[in-house]
Amino acid sequence: MKGRMSALAEEKVLNMGIPNGGPYPILGRLDQPRSATVRVPLCLDLATIDSTEKFSGAPGGGGIGLAMDMHIFLKIMPADEWQVEVVPDRSVEHVCRSICRLVGVERSFRITTPEEGGVPFDCTSEIIAAAAAGVNAALGRPFGQRELRRIISNNLVAEDNGELHLAPDTGVRVAGAFFGGLVIVTDELEIACRTPLPDTGSLILAFPEDEGSALDKEKMVYIDGKDREKKALEVLMRLMPAAIKSEIPKMGDSIYRLQLLGSKVVEIRRFDGGKDTYRLMSMLRMKGSEIVAVHNDTGIVICYVSQEKIDDILQVIKDSRKDKIITRPDNKGMRITLTK
Repeated sequence: MKGRMSALAEEKVLNMGIPNGGPYPILGRLDQPRSATVRVPLCLDLATIDSTEKFSGAPGGGGIGLAMDMHIFLKIMPADEWQVEVVPDRSVEHVCRSICRLVGVERSFRITTPEEGGVPFDCTSEIIAAAAAGVNAALGRPFGQRELRRIISNNLVAEDNGELHLAPDTGVRVAGAFFGGLVIVTDELEIACRTPLPDTGSLILAFPEDEGSALDKEKMVYIDGKDREKKALEVLMRLMPAAIKSEIPKMGDSIYRLQLLGSKVVEIRRFDGGKDTYRLMSMLRMKGSEIVAVHNDTGIVICYVSQEKIDDILQVIKDSRKDKIITRPDNKGMRITLTK
């Protein structure tokens, strides 16, 4: 953008199956791989702490995620050659090949899904996390969860004209997919805090009517250059103490304040300036929703509400004329079953 410096890093292109990042300590491996089935929850990305790190050319930046009770199911089976039957196939194959290369084995797998159920938003991070965790388990878990999350985020790519470009990633959705609940991730993919939300409450997703304007990543970086300290202070001094003590109303207050700061404002305002979105969020809070936020840059307004207040919340969403999905939090995280 004219008149200001951009901190956006150049996109990094990776080669298929050649791992990025490291070193990654190896714990051990099986001589013969096994088959695995994986169930992983989708994760909502409620806020990024620092977009200057997110778009720096390496994973990081931190943020807040919330796993929900909608799942992806994958099957991972040893095969004579790589057969990836899930989308995005080349992105999944790259991470899984990288794991095999890091372990030092020449293995191939068939990765497929027994269910073709629809998902309400792009879930590339969760699919790649599920596939990578399944391959890791099939090989005898050579990597622990921390190293595996680092491998995933350092090799999470998007295909563009046949090239694999390293995608910006805070590690929030991968962490939420692994562990469930509400997760707070700091820079360099470290998990600072995880707390469950009572699954007696409901998660409601309200969808925007249009796709919004193009996302201004440069502006996100610029504004977070000024607001990142405020956001970090909010997370450290207010959100984390409330999360550790499971004080959900205070958690909700803090998460809502993050919707009014930095890069999240840019994400929200790309939908007709954000007025309707902020109006809906304000009404949801007034009617008793404990947590209100917007998922990533999708314009999807999410709220967590107790059963006592759900009728009032549903009426607000009905009045907004937005399509909705009702689900609940997932506090269990990823589940892997090995077979012989």
